[in-house]
Amino acid sequence: MTAEPEPDRSFMTGLDEAVALLGAMSDREALLRVLLGLLRRWTGCDAVGVRLARGEDFPYYTTSGFSEAFVLAETRLCAKNADGSLARTPAGRAVLECICGAVIEGRVDPSLPFFTSHGSFFVGSTSRLLAEAEAEDLPPTTRNRCNTAGYETVVLVPLRAGGRTLGLLQVNDRRPDCLDAEAVAALERLAEGVAVLLARQETQQALVEAQALYRAVFFTNIAVKLLVDPVSGRIEDANQAASAFYGYPLEVLRRLSIWDINTCRPEEALEHMRAAREGRQGIFHFTHRLAGGELREVEVYSGPVEYAGQTLLFSIVHDVTNRVRAEQARERAEQVLRHDLRSPLAGIAGLANHLVGGGLSAEHREMAEVIRETATRLYTLVGRNLDLHKIEQGSYTLRPEPVPMAPFLAGMAREVATLAQARHVRLILAGEGFDDGGRGPSVAGEPDLLAILFSNLVTNALEAAPPGTAVRLTLKTVSARAETVIHNQGVVPEDIRPRFFKKYATSGKRNGTGLGAYNAMAVARLHGGDIDWESDAATGTRITVRLPLAAGVCAA
Repeated sequence: MTAEPEPDRSFMTGLDEAVALLGAMSDREALLRVLLGLLRRWTGCDAVGVRLARGEDFPYYTTSGFSEAFVLAETRLCAKNADGSLARTPAGRAVLECICGAVIEGRVDPSLPFFTSHGSFFVGSTSRLLAEAEAEDLPPTTRNRCNTAGYETVVLVPLRAGGRTLGLLQVNDRRPDCLDAEAVAALERLAEGVAVLLARQETQQALVEAQALYRAVFFTNIAVKLLVDPVSGRIEDANQAASAFYGYPLEVLRRLSIWDINTCRPEEALEHMRAAREGRQGIFHFTHRLAGGELREVEVYSGPVEYAGQTLLFSIVHDVTNRVRAEQARERAEQVLRHDLRSPLAGIAGLANHLVGGGLSAEHREMAEVIRETATRLYTLVGRNLDLHKIEQGSYTLRPEPVPMAPFLAGMAREVATLAQARHVRLILAGEGFDDGGRGPSVAGEPDLLAILFSNLVTNALEAAPPGTAVRLTLKTVSARAETVIHNQGVVPEDIRPRFFKKYATSGKRNGTGLGAYNAMAVARLHGGDIDWESDAATGTRITVRLPLAAGVCAA
């Protein structure tokens, strides 16, 4: 009769050499394949395997000696509910079945003879264990497939490193008592070394993937990108797009500091970088100087990132020079209109007034009155535009007075009645001061500025309303504020929604300036109020204006 092969006990004295050998392998699959071959030779056991984490489960990563049917039946540890979903603990973790799951999760009792102080499972005979062990000592989800497959000796050793369980080392043999406690302790020491190597490989792989992602995100892109040290201002890295934009070769750009391209004072730049690093601000407007001396207006989106052990600012730079110059040109044109039109309009109004008082026929006198009223209205409008410019610059001083909203809105409705008629749209006033005959709420404001606010919004509503529908103005008092809702059945275009109250925002409107909603919001906020809106195809568009009530004046 042929004698059973004896295990090679020399492995218990050569663990350091084994770990050193495995540590030279950078490929995980090769490392574990060599490990399993060494374990089968050293222990003389039938089958060995390694489980590694994958998502919430710990399937077999590689095995040697186990049948394909056994591996397929045993590879998954996650328990499932009757409907096929993953069973979970009250804390939300996936339930891991069998003794393998108990060892991986550390659900072991070292006082029991089949668990070690290291947290491993070791039994010389699964048949004896099942016959002699108390049912409550075994995990309730024990599947007993090792015993069913004929394996008597079973060792399950956790692979742990840095307080984290990476997986499980398994050694099985059909013979009873193939390994003793000393051999299991040696396996545990080997498992510790292997777990450290696996964790190191994970870290190195994560670093390689992070570097690949960094290069893909940072370099393979047409956007101008910089990595800047927020303390020294040094440009730590830049991409090819930055090199092309600033006109410096990459190796030169990486030797510059932010002071070499940003025209603002160094102390201002430092404060901006502190704000970006601390998350207090993320978008900045700067003037940057190119290699040839040309100045470009840029918007910089900047935030902190951890890179190579230090906190840097990752900045994406957008060239907005053309937009800024167009806005500046428009501003200059508006200033010409504001300042240079007032004198001619005053002259036209004065001359028309002189003609009205002269000996004109009734028809000519009516024409002169129209000219006078038109010139006067334009003169007032230009004056209020000067005020709007001051509001925009933050230099306007508000001189509020009580303004009863119901008669104010009623007067404005009379002014836009011609437009409503031309658009075949009804204008409806409702709410406090209209329906009950009272005077309704009064706000603290300047009537001329409030006229600009509501005229812009109501005019926009009339122009957006489909013919045959109505624009409704509803006035009410809510929490010490007068709330006016302007509703129409039109829908705000998708392309303008993100910039509804932005300057020059307009869409599909002939001769539209994009200033109506912008000016309305500026006036509302000057008065301590606000405007919000909602729009959809089912209910139309609702603009809600909220203005503080005048002190000492209450709704009737």
